[in-house]
Amino acid sequence: MPIQSDRRLYQPTELPAVLHLSQDQIDWLVKTGQINPIRIAGEIRFDSRELDALIDRHAHQRHWRG
Repeated sequence: MPIQSDRRLYQPTELPAVLHLSQDQIDWLVKTGQINPIRIAGEIRFDSRELDALIDRHAHQRHWRG
């Protein structure tokens, strides 16, 4: 399920709101290579297609213990 936006790129500070995660969780996803920043004109951005792929990978896991 794609992120509900026409935007292709996100700034690092936007990811917690987009993914509903803490900044520490975002940092961990980057550190472990689950999402990869790209650099354009010296600025760090994240591609929405990669965020969609992350969501899709985790959507198929059954670890929730609600």
